[in-house]
Amino acid sequence: MTRDLCASHVRKVRGVVSALVAVLACVGLCVPSAVASDGVDWRIDDMGVRDAWAQGITGKGVKVAVLDDPIVSDYPALAGADVSYKLMTESNQPCHRKSDPSQTTSADDPTLDSSSGFVITHGTSVVSLIVGNGNGWDGGAGIQGIAPGASVTAYMVFYQREGRLGGGADICVDDAGKGVDLDKPSIRDAVSSGARIINMSYVDDIGDPSGVRDDILYALRHGVVVVSARDNSVRAGMYDLVGEPGMNNYFPGEVTVNAVDSAGNLQESSDVMDGNVSVLSPGVGVPSYRSTDSREMDLTGGGTSTAAANLSAYLALVMQRWPDATGNQILQSLIRNTKGNASSGPKLDPEHKRGFGIVDPGKLLSVDPAQYPDVNPLLEWAVKTSGEHEETKGMYEYPSPLGEHGVADTGEFSPDGDTVMYTPDTALVGRELQRQQAAWEKVESCRADGGSDCMKYSATATADEEDGKVAGDMASDASGSSVVPSWVVPVVLAGAGVLVLAGVVLAVVLVRRMRRARDAGRIVPAGPVGGSGVPPVPYGVAPPYVGPAARSVPVAGSYPNAGAPAGYTYPPTQAGNGQVGQHVPQPPLPPRQ
Repeated sequence: MTRDLCASHVRKVRGVVSALVAVLACVGLCVPSAVASDGVDWRIDDMGVRDAWAQGITGKGVKVAVLDDPIVSDYPALAGADVSYKLMTESNQPCHRKSDPSQTTSADDPTLDSSSGFVITHGTSVVSLIVGNGNGWDGGAGIQGIAPGASVTAYMVFYQREGRLGGGADICVDDAGKGVDLDKPSIRDAVSSGARIINMSYVDDIGDPSGVRDDILYALRHGVVVVSARDNSVRAGMYDLVGEPGMNNYFPGEVTVNAVDSAGNLQESSDVMDGNVSVLSPGVGVPSYRSTDSREMDLTGGGTSTAAANLSAYLALVMQRWPDATGNQILQSLIRNTKGNASSGPKLDPEHKRGFGIVDPGKLLSVDPAQYPDVNPLLEWAVKTSGEHEETKGMYEYPSPLGEHGVADTGEFSPDGDTVMYTPDTALVGRELQRQQAAWEKVESCRADGGSDCMKYSATATADEEDGKVAGDMASDASGSSVVPSWVVPVVLAGAGVLVLAGVVLAVVLVRRMRRARDAGRIVPAGPVGGSGVPPVPYGVAPPYVGPAARSVPVAGSYPNAGAPAGYTYPPTQAGNGQVGQHVPQPPLPPRQ
């Protein structure tokens, strides 16, 4: 599995591969910027946040889960904030730092304090960007949170290394030195504890041969908005928004965030085509610390980790403002109401660099999302788009064309020749979309018949019913072909069968690890990002899309409607790119007092 704090890589291959490898790359939150600080925190002052606060919209009542490294609990910006801390290990066993097993973290208190030598960590910064009070060390300025009234649960899922902030990560091992999976139980616990948003400001190459993270899909099924960050890398991503079920930050249905500066320019270290980017959020010229022992904050930092945390905070404000809207409806509003988009429908950047555009908190607070379907639009787009390309066709098809078991790679689907690995379990993605669309059709039918409380039929409201069906229904689909999920395979297969399957998986996984290890050296190190001295990056300057001759390219800016149930449609969309920073006036919030 690769851990990239939008930044430092820690690769961990699970299942049949027991090796745990650490590979370092460029940083996330600690990316310094060439932007000169003028004392203005533009992610708050230029994004309508103070107007929201004046109306009592602070994220109060909204639960946010942050998966990251241990938090420095006595960091002054967290004083008075509603933050709790969890370490999810089996039987509450402690964690040991892999690079130094003598360093142990207790499940009862997985935090740090400033006497440890850490005065800030990557996770501390992420949490503070959401709920911080603006106070720093020694009476100086600290990180101000966008949603200071929100409730945050900080889950420790890896260790921060000393030195450059976000510049390195280490994993947890048990008493026997075996790597401990902290992501999966943390996501499950966050959902069961009522989190509306899960923030993962790191990149995780899951290395799971099932090709699907049932824990992330579980969160999406329950309408939890999962926010993650694109890695800070000039390595190109996929040609189109098809998702990557083996990556935590590109999983279909998640919000993948890239960073922009106050002028709308993409962060230099991630200014590259990546079809899986969903939206853009402030991540250049924002509050930052340089290293784990830094006591002085400035406004010249940033990175995609920051951008993801800021987006999570904006969404917490929106969820307080519209408490009856589901997470899927919030996502519908997010991608339709970006800056400069006057179409009332989602407009995907045809150059596949900027996703659906820059988040616009003012619009999101002004437009009631309950008018939109309770269907995850990013999940829908990934499933629909993947079916339009020969290389990715069938990846999410339910039931899976792979049959009972097997591992497959798509055809090359990026400028760097990357492919996407998937297995029969990946069909669960397509199944979930079918369920959401069918549930919304039932809601619409109920409304057409004059029914009341029709949202009880929605996908979010019926998620608990679906939980118990997934395993059984995957074992035998309507066509009679057997589609066995990964967690059933070890039980069903035995002896030589298991060894053969393991060998196939091992070969595919190792090839992918070698390819990614090779590519890691091509990532651009941290350096100046945006701001003065850096030419503006206009919208739509990426080179034209070129892929294998057999590729079928969908219409630029179109929204996938094919295959939706009767009565399930979206407003027409407009192709074209518009201009960065162009803003369509919305009904304003009442003036500040």
